[in-house]
Amino acid sequence: MQRLCLTIARFALSAWIGAAALFVVTSITEQRSTAFGSEVKNVLAALRFPAYYGFGFVLVGLGLVGGRMGIDRRHNRRRWWVLVGCLVLALLLMSIDYFAIYSPLFAIVTDPSGVRDARFLQLHRWSEQINTVDVTLCAIAAIAACWPEKRP
Repeated sequence: MQRLCLTIARFALSAWIGAAALFVVTSITEQRSTAFGSEVKNVLAALRFPAYYGFGFVLVGLGLVGGRMGIDRRHNRRRWWVLVGCLVLALLLMSIDYFAIYSPLFAIVTDPSGVRDARFLQLHRWSEQINTVDVTLCAIAAIAACWPEKRP
């Protein structure tokens, strides 16, 4: 059971890092494209972001639960604490981002006027920064999950 949990943690964290990277690359490409007007770009962002947060919460949550159960805390105390600490902090930051930053951003991009004002720019910068920290924490946790075990 312990090995299965660790496998789930490793898979979930790797999947999240890959999904987040693909999301960022695709979103930046769409936003910089001259093929779409601002209205289409707003619709694309509004369609994509709910899935981003949904996948993030599920995969990071699975990584946390699987890692907590999969790493032997008695023999790998530091590794366990790195994984748990990084993922609890990542989930906390994701929650703050979702409620305090993403929700107002979503309201702006779904506003029929389509106007992106100074508030949008500030919220977007904060979202970029908090998501960079979040994915970095998940990468550190993924390394901890994949690190070879100490054998007693």
